[in-house]
Amino acid sequence: MTALTGPHRDALIEATIAEFTSAGFEGASLNRIIRAAGLSKSSFYHAAASKAELLDAVVESLVDDVRAQWTAPAPVEFAEEGFWPQVDRVLSDLGALAAENRALGLLGSIFSLPAGAGADARTTLLETVRTWVDQVLHVGVESGAVRDDLQADALAAAAFGMLRGLDEWALAAGLPEVAASAPGILLRSMLQQPPR
Repeated sequence: MTALTGPHRDALIEATIAEFTSAGFEGASLNRIIRAAGLSKSSFYHAAASKAELLDAVVESLVDDVRAQWTAPAPVEFAEEGFWPQVDRVLSDLGALAAENRALGLLGSIFSLPAGAGADARTTLLETVRTWVDQVLHVGVESGAVRDDLQADALAAAAFGMLRGLDEWALAAGLPEVAASAPGILLRSMLQQPPR
């Protein structure tokens, strides 16, 4: 996998995200990315040989940036009465990280792109996040913090879809603070154990 380094790294990442989110994968133009990043073609093709390789390198660079500052807690850390406080901590940590680290917001922009034909860094990351959410919700159901009248897999799919849709809406509307505050409210209303 290509690693993005050098003085134009951030400009290349920004230009790539802007191009892919505005034109989609098929319509994205490497020439527009090269111009927007202020690179020569020879410098660019030293970094990536194709759109797919470039997008993978950008996603992996952004993931590395986020992982340098935040690591998702293990699903077992959500057990018992710690479920909702841990959810609140994760949402708070991600909100604070998004405010100070552009990489998280840029990753959010990539998530709304249509899936590619095969496995790539973006779909791999989405699947990793989806699996983590699924595991966390299974722990929540087992500990009684999450409703058990619906299958945990269905709850995980709904929660992941809601979080992804809310993130996409907040980014498009230019309201990143909503993406930081609304998920906790919506997750509780969707997932908390109903009164018996």
